[in-house]
Amino acid sequence: MKLLFKLREFAWACVSEVEDWLYPYRTDDTEPLWAEKDGDDDSVVSYIKAQMDANNDRIDRLQSEMLYVTSQINDINSILQNCNNEGQEGSKTIVEEGKETS
Repeated sequence: MKLLFKLREFAWACVSEVEDWLYPYRTDDTEPLWAEKDGDDDSVVSYIKAQMDANNDRIDRLQSEMLYVTSQINDINSILQNCNNEGQEGSKTIVEEGKETS
């Protein structure tokens, strides 16, 4: 297995060099794209703050949408309950009228 890993690693290095020859968009003084970089603390902090603000905006939007949907569900339930009560009252009057006539 170790031999296969070394072989893959060698093939990857060769392909990387061929890629650099074919696509010379980087200059020699730049680091490879896969190399680790120490980013500025300010840029990292500003990025994290922007992400947190975006997440807070999404949460606020979702909460307002949830409240709207909950109110709509309550409205629909009250309408259905009123319809059911009216239907029961109507059937009661029909039954009562039937008893009076008999």
